[in-house]
Amino acid sequence: MVCWKVYNKVERVIGNFFARYGELVGTYPWTVLTVSVLVSGLLGIGLVNLTFESDVEKVYTPSDSQASQDRSTIKNIFDDDSGANFYSQSLVEANLFGTVIFESKNASNLLTVPYIHEIQSIYDQAITNVLGNRMNYSQLCAVRGSKCVVDGDIIFSANFGQLLVRGNITYPLLGNISLESIFGDVIIQRGVLQSAKFIKLVFNLRQDTTDSRDNSKLWEKDFVSHLQNIQSTLLDVTYAHSKSLDEELTSNISGDILFVSLTFTLMIVYATFVSMKCDCLLDRQNLGRAGVTTTGLGILASFGLVSACGVEFVDIVGVMPFLVLGIGIDDMFILLAGLAEAPLNETPAKRVAETMRTSGVAITITSLTDIIAFSVGASSVFPGVRNFCIYTGIAVLFCYLNFVTFFIACIAINERRVSAEKHCCLCCHTIEMKDKMGAASRLRRFCCGGTALTSVSDMQSLLERLPGQILIKFITLTPVKIITLISFAVYLGVAIWGATNFKQGLDTTNLVSDDSYYFTYNLQNRKHFLQRIPVSFVIDGTLDYSKVSTVNSIDSLMTHVQNDKTVGNNNLVISWFDSFRSSPVYNNTSESQFVTNLKLFLDSNEEFKNDVRFDSTSLRIRASRVYVLTNNLVDSTEQGDFMLRMRSLTEDSSLHVIAYSPSFIFYEQYVAILPSTLQTVGIAVAVIFVVTALFMPSPLLILYVTVSMVMIMTGIFGFMYFWDLTLSSITMIHVIMSVGFSVDFSAHICHAFMTVEGSTRDEKVKNAILRSGGPIWNGAISSIIGIIMLVFSKSYIFRSFFRVMLLVILFGVGHATFFLPVVLSLIGPMENTKSDSKSVSDMASMSSRLGHSNPGLHTDEENKSPKQISLQV
Repeated sequence: MVCWKVYNKVERVIGNFFARYGELVGTYPWTVLTVSVLVSGLLGIGLVNLTFESDVEKVYTPSDSQASQDRSTIKNIFDDDSGANFYSQSLVEANLFGTVIFESKNASNLLTVPYIHEIQSIYDQAITNVLGNRMNYSQLCAVRGSKCVVDGDIIFSANFGQLLVRGNITYPLLGNISLESIFGDVIIQRGVLQSAKFIKLVFNLRQDTTDSRDNSKLWEKDFVSHLQNIQSTLLDVTYAHSKSLDEELTSNISGDILFVSLTFTLMIVYATFVSMKCDCLLDRQNLGRAGVTTTGLGILASFGLVSACGVEFVDIVGVMPFLVLGIGIDDMFILLAGLAEAPLNETPAKRVAETMRTSGVAITITSLTDIIAFSVGASSVFPGVRNFCIYTGIAVLFCYLNFVTFFIACIAINERRVSAEKHCCLCCHTIEMKDKMGAASRLRRFCCGGTALTSVSDMQSLLERLPGQILIKFITLTPVKIITLISFAVYLGVAIWGATNFKQGLDTTNLVSDDSYYFTYNLQNRKHFLQRIPVSFVIDGTLDYSKVSTVNSIDSLMTHVQNDKTVGNNNLVISWFDSFRSSPVYNNTSESQFVTNLKLFLDSNEEFKNDVRFDSTSLRIRASRVYVLTNNLVDSTEQGDFMLRMRSLTEDSSLHVIAYSPSFIFYEQYVAILPSTLQTVGIAVAVIFVVTALFMPSPLLILYVTVSMVMIMTGIFGFMYFWDLTLSSITMIHVIMSVGFSVDFSAHICHAFMTVEGSTRDEKVKNAILRSGGPIWNGAISSIIGIIMLVFSKSYIFRSFFRVMLLVILFGVGHATFFLPVVLSLIGPMENTKSDSKSVSDMASMSSRLGHSNPGLHTDEENKSPKQISLQV
């Protein structure tokens, strides 16, 4: 009883506030509408400052990660030598390059003279015809020993040609050159290469200066343009460059913007259809279109404000309009349902006040939960997640503000029109059908006639009433309750199983469309070529390398590294230290002698010059590095685990060592995504729990909403596994979005249950469904319409958003209209039940006689006019 008194007090205080505000808007609707449009329009001007960010590293990897900090440290120690002494393993940043994979049109062996000659012809064209700022490859190439470094150009050498003819190409090493990255789908017999169905060339580019980097990027673009026009009768050619993923990602998103306009069109059509009545006075389709317009103004204002604040637009923000449209139309149906049950004999301003008293609370709860979820997400370490949540959270806020200003003003204006008995389109006075039109033609009655407002059913269309009327016919039947509980138990079990098998990681191939040139290249590269990752171990600090303790520490570290399962003693170690100790000039009698002889060694071994840095006196070693190459490493989970194991080994070493690879920048997301998602979702759930408690201070209701939210979130995680989705910085956004959405429908039905009357729980459940069933189902259908166009998208971002959003909608509706009604009918709170409450059948009968259709209304015995008890949908 105490909880119910608290609930009533909170409901009354909040309701009175919204009622006073609604009456104010209802009194001055044109002023409020004008101000709302002007504010949204002025904020929209900020779009001129809209900037785009498509760099995959910046968007999809954690900011200020350990790998990025290590990169900054190493860059301060080692210079970029791509313009003088290029070795790919010594790169601190990802390389600039153009790459091409050749395959025979009939999938035959490429190790024949005709195929090699055809490849060389294409190679020569790329060397001479591809330009970057009017400079060809020979002017922009990465250099080693005054020659351009092209991985794979060994196949054009005279020595390789002779070995090819003799069939004596050793594998995996030909001399000191590894062939693993050059040939794919190989057949080897006794260490001799017999066949290769794929050959890959990599054109490495300079990046040691700002000018060379800029010109190299221009060369990359021309490289793709050139290869797109290559015609070969013998070979199929796939290609890419270092920024292909970024460019294709942006291209996909910009191409999918067309779906936004189509979605707005579909939403306008649906909103018009649902709110339409064949009555020129009571028709509300103008309000349906106004609801879509309201959402559009909110999106415009958010884009303008956030852009003006300098927040970059990232590709995944492209799904925001689809999401906000669903939220906005849901709010529209809630407000229209509240308007339908407002007292019929009141002035337009009073009817608007009662609409806000009841439905204002509803849209505030749902909007707050969504805003909170996105606000928490805005603290993410992933820039893409952060920017999306900022854009979307602000959009939801402005959508809410526009609904309580612009849309409420539209409702007030429409109510004035109805009160004045004016035509819904022409605003001229309508002719009352029954009394004044007599034998007029059907066309005239349809176009000009109207019926005065006499009942709640006059305000609602069939589609607004039908869902609730259907559900109450069977939802409280005992067999239905049993089947519902068993079904949801099975659902929860399947979801838990799927969640335990849910994988982490972002496959970059999925970021582009299936018809992208990068998709084809990346698929072939990963499928047919070994993916060995060079990892450097940077010994940072001035050390005496002639000491036994230093030698033992280095040897111990490298032994442990080589014993790792991902390295697996493959002997792919590049170590200046080991090579120097094996050379005839090695001398460790003293530090000075060690350094002197090391310099002699480096002068004759250029491949190690990049790996040793001397201090300012040139008498001591300031830092050095050695490398290992991993085994084939393609699984994202294993990549993240490998990075952590390497770091653990360096932490255990007595030396100050940094384990680093440019690939670690991307591996960071694989180890950060799960804790970041759990933390974000946990905080969001906790805060939403508090908000729910403030608006619905009933322990049982809070428990039911929380349980429902947990079940929905479990279902989303579990069924994402069945839909081949992984946890990544992209799907993390969808999960955050789901937290707010999973509360919306559940809160509607629970709050409606508390505000209706009934002598039994079953009766209260039926009355609650009559109130909230229509808005819940129409909101769900409109949300599905809002995302349906994404099925045809080429973008993984849009397609994955559709899948997760569909799960959220289906699970949310299922819990709100089946699971929670059954639970409430069994153990729902009954503190507000009145002893003289009518049964559902009695109320329905009375309502029918009085011209009303909703049992949430009863008759005031003194004036025989409908009186609003309470409404929450």
